[in-house]
Amino acid sequence: MSRPLCIALFLAIGTLSQADEMYKTTDAQGHVTYSDRPLSTSSQRISVDVTPANAEEAARLTREQAAQNAVAAQQAKQDRRDAEDLAKKEAQLAQQQQRCNAARNRYAMFAAGGRIFRTDEQGSRSYYSDDEIEQQRVAAKAAMDSACNF
Repeated sequence: MSRPLCIALFLAIGTLSQADEMYKTTDAQGHVTYSDRPLSTSSQRISVDVTPANAEEAARLTREQAAQNAVAAQQAKQDRRDAEDLAKKEAQLAQQQQRCNAARNRYAMFAAGGRIFRTDEQGSRSYYSDDEIEQQRVAAKAAMDSACNF
């Protein structure tokens, strides 16, 4: 074999897999440390094989990671929508509960009977008649049944 051919073959093999020099040191407590230079006289020289990066594999992994990130972003967006919908439903339920409580209180007031009054714009009291109380009780009962059926 000619010398230039041997050099070319050696360079081609050298680019496929490279070895790097490392040093392994074990201290008195048994802890192992790896370094690119000897840390003590007891450091052992070791050879580490380094394989070159595969551009196709790196591109595939990049695409895969981008797809996973897109899925995660979409899921996060859906989670936010779900949380907003839940918050709206909870707010609606709380508002409906308030309407129900107000309707129950109004019904309870008219169901109890007695001297019931309303206040006009001038702050004067105007008392309900027995017939008006009964009408208001029936209306309050219907409003309560409607507001509290959720």
